Amino acid sequence: GLTNPRGFAWSADGTLYLAQAGRGGDNHVAAMEGYTVDHGLTASVAVVADGCASPVVVGLPSVLWQEAGWVWGAAAVAFLGDDTYALLGGAGPNWLSPSSASGVYRLDGDGTMALIADISSWLPDHPPAEIPFDYQTDGSLFDLQAAGDALLLSEAVGGQLIRVTPAGEITTVADLSAGHPVPTGIAVDAEGNAFVGYLTAAPYPEGGAKVVKVAPDGTVSDEWTGLTVVTGVALGPDGALYAAEMATGLSSGSVELPAASGRIVRQTGPDSLEPVVTELPYPTAIGFDPDGNLVISGPAFGPDAGVGQGWIASVDPAQAPVSFAGFEPESKTC
Repeated sequence: GLTNPRGFAWSADGTLYLAQAGRGGDNHVAAMEGYTVDHGLTASVAVVADGCASPVVVGLPSVLWQEAGWVWGAAAVAFLGDDTYALLGGAGPNWLSPSSASGVYRLDGDGTMALIADISSWLPDHPPAEIPFDYQTDGSLFDLQAAGDALLLSEAVGGQLIRVTPAGEITTVADLSAGHPVPTGIAVDAEGNAFVGYLTAAPYPEGGAKVVKVAPDGTVSDEWTGLTVVTGVALGPDGALYAAEMATGLSSGSVELPAASGRIVRQTGPDSLEPVVTELPYPTAIGFDPDGNLVISGPAFGPDAGVGQGWIASVDPAQAPVSFAGFEPESKTC
């Protein structure tokens, strides 16, 4: 019953917080041919417990691109010290929300948020080295992860890995814009290395995505190649890298993503993998809960703006490979 679930994280007491991008809204704007957007205040952050999602913050900006079915809004949640942070996209002048900003917010525990890092204001003065045709200066913010005493976020379309401190200092850790790789999910190890997945730009090449390692000093190197449309990255309790592939079996030169062809894979070598979960409908984010179970959110998008179609699921990775085909969430009254 979720609506476009995105990134999630656990608090120190094991509470699961989840970002939902929303459905856009009732403000309909035909910006140009092929780009019609609905925007409103339907994104949110929720706590998930006993199969139910309880809202923590509601009424956040959300944008639906009708032709593609894609939605931007609340994108991820992260914890740093005693504070809870949310990454908000789909806000700012270029997203037709001039009174709001895309960026990092601190949740204040009373249903409100405080803007910590205004990415909408920062990006115009800090553009990527290679500006793609579909770039706009509010950014397309994707993931947020704690890294030492700061937070790392991915700006997907522009291709930057950005560091934000609790005091609001914003810096570029690595410019990943060359070739328009579309960086998405992030995982951070104990040494502060960030493992960043690439979605790649359309048309999406089968096996053309990868995970790169970004050292704390900004050095970038290939960590895992041969992947396809990566949306999520996680480090497992076994020390292995895991990745969410939004779809597989892509036709050469096509922008179509075959339905229920996504999967979660585990790295077995520099360019090899083994499936953990298969036949997934457009998985979005992955992580491991305190008990070592693999947790997955999805789908990334769906018909009817994805309203009520979202889910978050838990899988024991020791049972791999597991097929998602035929899975139906248990009906529950919340």
